[in-house]
Amino acid sequence: MNNMKETFIPIPLPSGFQHTFTAVADVTLHAIEGGTGTPLLLLGGWPQTCYAWRLLLEELGKSFYVIALDLRGQGDSDIPEGDYDCATAAQEAIAYLAQKQITSFYLVGHDVGAWVAFTILKLFPEAIQGAGLIDAAIPGLVSTDFFSVVNAAKVWQFYFHKNSDLASDLVQGKEREYLSWYFTNKSIRKENLSPDIIDFYVSYYSRPHAMKAGFWWYSCIDDSIKTNTLSPETRFYQPIFAMGGEFATKTLIYQGLAPYCDKITSYVVENCGHYIPEEAPEAIAQAIFATFINQSNT
Repeated sequence: MNNMKETFIPIPLPSGFQHTFTAVADVTLHAIEGGTGTPLLLLGGWPQTCYAWRLLLEELGKSFYVIALDLRGQGDSDIPEGDYDCATAAQEAIAYLAQKQITSFYLVGHDVGAWVAFTILKLFPEAIQGAGLIDAAIPGLVSTDFFSVVNAAKVWQFYFHKNSDLASDLVQGKEREYLSWYFTNKSIRKENLSPDIIDFYVSYYSRPHAMKAGFWWYSCIDDSIKTNTLSPETRFYQPIFAMGGEFATKTLIYQGLAPYCDKITSYVVENCGHYIPEEAPEAIAQAIFATFINQSNT
């Protein structure tokens, strides 16, 4: 559907960072890359792009080679038709890194990016030196109780988006109103989610097929649940942190993942909503350094 070869909207980058475009099979994926050190893959969620990591790039680039990747359908990556399940996206991310001769890396994901990050951790554990999963209801990991009627105020969008044809028809032409609702109602700290930042995301999701591609993640959720469901003998030996906002998912990821981990730390960011990369980037940076560097040196 979409075959962009240059950035749709110029994103100012820290010194030493650049935009890259890499063909993976029939999909071209965009990323912001830069820094020095062990590779660190950052995966953002819906309805955002790799721009969500902008406040972390410079600081993380001092210790890691940072790759903030737009998954299929996001940002300046292509918007292909087909599967938007976690396994497909995970395999694309691994193929993307393989083209750069990267076979071992750190991994952090937020929202849908955390869904995919968890799948990468599950399917390719030998490649992951450490992982961070941030504020997400990860299909196959969280309890099905989370999606019950009593929690409808938090999870209604999973059901609405799953019918991607109806959802995209209803939202078409109302992208600004629809997305603004999320950023307004699911955030607490508004400083880095100003109207111009929301406009930036709206501009991307107002493009042909972009909103529907976002809904396809939810249409494919049953496949993602099958992929992500852990067996009783599963063990993760890497250092991992699970993070949630006080007014969002709190310890949801930690509760689901802790029984399978040897080294996992829980963070609940006080006075924070869902959009932690923009509401509290310093909390993510601290967790990354504490988990990936400090634990590695002990």
